[in-house]
Amino acid sequence: MENYDKIKLVFGLGNPGKKFKNTPHNFGRDLVEFCVSSVKANLLLENYHFKIFNWDNLNFLVSNKFMNQSGEVLKKTLNILKISTKEVLLIQDEADLQFLWIKITFNKGSSKHKGIESIYKLCGNQIWRFRIGFQLEKRQKAENLVLKKIDKEKLKLWSKSKSRFLEIINKLQNTPINKLNISSKYLVE
Repeated sequence: MENYDKIKLVFGLGNPGKKFKNTPHNFGRDLVEFCVSSVKANLLLENYHFKIFNWDNLNFLVSNKFMNQSGEVLKKTLNILKISTKEVLLIQDEADLQFLWIKITFNKGSSKHKGIESIYKLCGNQIWRFRIGFQLEKRQKAENLVLKKIDKEKLKLWSKSKSRFLEIINKLQNTPINKLNISSKYLVE
């Protein structure tokens, strides 16, 4: 990868509403909301469709639209912040990875993820993705898991993983993403 841009925007994919809280499909949104709250990020802009927060060198995006409309929200935000997709890190759920295994990729296929497809259609695929697995040991179809609430045991691990993610976000303040040496690993240590 030859992209040495620093990340300027972290966008956590997910759906609005309590009904989607603690489901794999909201991993991205949950992590961004956790970061915004933990670092006490400042609200930069709020409208009916999204909120943009700022913390030092990073901005965070939380959408009030559904997953399959993520491209619309990102496109508007890119124009507002005057940044390119190469400076964006998407946080998303990933059906092809085991629970809480992560993978950072750039310029890869959508894997039929509706939020990613929406973004690629409106913004292009030159974008960083932080993919968080939700697959079980005995593989199941993604559609059977993605909107299902996480059980109590996994919810504890999920809560624990948020602190690890915050460490990664702290490093992104001053380090280009491809210099983090994170390819594929378990999010909880």
